[in-house]
Amino acid sequence: MAKKKKNIILIIPAFLLMGMAVGIQTKELFKHTIVGFIVGIIVYVFLKQRNRKLNK
Repeated sequence: MAKKKKNIILIIPAFLLMGMAVGIQTKELFKHTIVGFIVGIIVYVFLKQRNRKLNK
């Protein structure tokens, strides 16, 4: 079996881009980009802690 790559860091730019897309549609680009970035960081931290608990 192939070894699973741990690329959960890529979740931050994904949420950033989703926030930018929503911001373009609502004409509030900066506000939604910041919100997407913060949500991306929160999800990253949550997944990292969950993976640490599962690997123990």
